[in-house]
Amino acid sequence: MDLKNTLFLFLTIFISSNTFSQNDEISGKWKPFAIDNGEFYMNTETDSISLYQELTYINNDSLKINQLREIANHIYFNQAHTFTENGKYIQDLIAMNLEFDYKIDKTQNIILASDNKFENEKGTVELPYWLKDEILYLEIPVPEPSIKLWLKK
Repeated sequence: MDLKNTLFLFLTIFISSNTFSQNDEISGKWKPFAIDNGEFYMNTETDSISLYQELTYINNDSLKINQLREIANHIYFNQAHTFTENGKYIQDLIAMNLEFDYKIDKTQNIILASDNKFENEKGTVELPYWLKDEILYLEIPVPEPSIKLWLKK
């Protein structure tokens, strides 16, 4: 094998190993502080809530808004998302824990999560993400509409 082919092979392996990887920055336990589920946006740090079209009928009903806050706190803000260094993604939800294998595609800002060890595409979900200023933005496309989470360690 000549030098040109060796260099090409090395670059191919290097690029593919860096495209799909685990990320030390993402490793750890993350908890949501803001969510957007397509019906409302809620941020616990700013104590704010914004209602979308479907829920504007409760805009002036403080009792219903408080009930919505309580439900959202119970469903969304008691969960945790853990990314381990060995490629496990664990969703600690209210009534269950879900465990996936994960890879990060840094070129597309996507976390690939698989419930079948990436044996086929059927069990793989693409989770758009970004990481900035120690905030992890994660979009969970199932169910529709997708749920957008802002998380901190």
